[in-house]
Amino acid sequence: MAIIWAESYPQSAYSCDSHNNKRGFASYHVAMATETRDQQAIATGRTFVWHEVYGASAQASLDFYTKALGFGTETMDMGPMGSYTMLTKNGTAIAGVIGTGDDPRMAGVPPHWSTYLAVDDVDESLKACVEHGATVEVQPMDVPTIGRMALIKDPQGAHIWIFTGTPS
Repeated sequence: MAIIWAESYPQSAYSCDSHNNKRGFASYHVAMATETRDQQAIATGRTFVWHEVYGASAQASLDFYTKALGFGTETMDMGPMGSYTMLTKNGTAIAGVIGTGDDPRMAGVPPHWSTYLAVDDVDESLKACVEHGATVEVQPMDVPTIGRMALIKDPQGAHIWIFTGTPS
C-alpha cells in the first residue's frame, strides 16, 4: 500500500495498492479520500454535464441498465420531437437512452456512450474547435427548454457534444 499526495488536492490523499491478476498483469486499486471524491464529482458534474447511451434498441438498453445496475427510468415529453427516456439514480435523471435501430439518420452508428461538455457559447466554441482541427459531425441545434448543442470529432477522431444549457 502506498500513499500518494495529490498536488491538485493538497489536503487529500489517495491510497493505492497493486497485485498481479490471473493473467500476470498488475492491477491497481486507487481509493480517493471522501473529500477528494466529492470535489471530483462536483467538478465533473459541472464540466461533463450529460451522458447518453446509444444502442440499436432503446428498450434493450433500458432493460440492461435497470436490471443489471439498478437504474430507474423517467420519460420526458419533448413535444414534436417525441419522448426522451432517461436513466435515473436516486430519482435524479443522469443519462439519456437513444435507440438507433429505427432511425435512418443513425444507420451505421455503433452502440456507444456519448458525453456532453459544458461550454459558455456553443457557436464560439465550435469555431475554436474547427480552427484547431475538429470537424463538425452535427451542426448546432437548439432543443427548447434544454439548450444548444453540436457534435464534434476532435483531430484524433474522438466524438463529444459541446453544450450550453438554457438559463433557468
